[in-house]
Amino acid sequence: MVNCAVVGLGWMGRIRVAALRDIGDARLTACCDVDPDAAGLVAEGVRFSTDFAEIVTTDDVDAVFVSTPDGLHREAVIAALRAGKYVFCEKPIATTLADADAMVAADPGGRLVIGHSLRSDPRYVAVQQRAREGALGAPIHTFTRRNWPVSEGRRQQDQTTLPLYLAVHDLDALQWIIGSPIVEVYGVASETEVLGLKATASIVATLRFANGCVGAHETSWALPDQAGLSNGDHALAYVGVDGCAYLTERDHGVVINGAGAVEYPDAMNTGMYAAETARFIATARDALPPLVSGPEGRAALAAALALQESLTSRGPVAVDGSMR
Repeated sequence: MVNCAVVGLGWMGRIRVAALRDIGDARLTACCDVDPDAAGLVAEGVRFSTDFAEIVTTDDVDAVFVSTPDGLHREAVIAALRAGKYVFCEKPIATTLADADAMVAADPGGRLVIGHSLRSDPRYVAVQQRAREGALGAPIHTFTRRNWPVSEGRRQQDQTTLPLYLAVHDLDALQWIIGSPIVEVYGVASETEVLGLKATASIVATLRFANGCVGAHETSWALPDQAGLSNGDHALAYVGVDGCAYLTERDHGVVINGAGAVEYPDAMNTGMYAAETARFIATARDALPPLVSGPEGRAALAAALALQESLTSRGPVAVDGSMR
């Protein structure tokens, strides 16, 4: 049995608490939130505190989920790692490279896992597996899209940015699928005014990978609510020298063309948050390698920050691949 603590009981924290109920070898023993009223969200028998240090260092906790706001991950993650715990940190790993580097440096044993959920989406897994098996050949170019309704943008714009909230998903997934780091980003923001959105509404970016592949990424939190796309509009295309793969959210499908055949993997996304939570529990129980390591989370953050910088500089920006 893996005894777990959840630090931060916002939206993602509550998702982790719910997921843990369905994992037979996991037990929620403690929760933490700075809001004392959040104690009402905790089941009877689960210890509650407003101080994460009281939670993450105790002997009855083996694994810690850090679901605090993005810019507040560092202290809780490092405290839990220094206490010898396995730590699951929601994406993005941090909001600055200095924080990310400090977290990675505190994890020499590989106990830190970053919550890039697309790696637990069976559709993205199917594409990544075919790409890594060589069925599609060397990558030539990619396309990704991640768009959400404007109501989401209005809710999130004062807490985060479009690159850190949405684009970072695909910036991680692409490096994982392509098997090569992003080394340069060039983003252009829409200048169309959207009612209620003060922040950037939509971005189109070009990506350059170290292995020569290029990519295009489209991201927005300005889809009209009346369009009825409550689950967003997401897509991926991989074009290689021997085959190609296509994934779309609107029909939930994935199609892979390679080796003279067309494949339709049975890869519906039936719960990537539950799947990645269960995988983390297995990681803590069996000392498995992290599904998404600290350095990989850092690489996604570096690309997202380069995209943010590019919007201001109005030119291409090299991705910081160094560990400070």
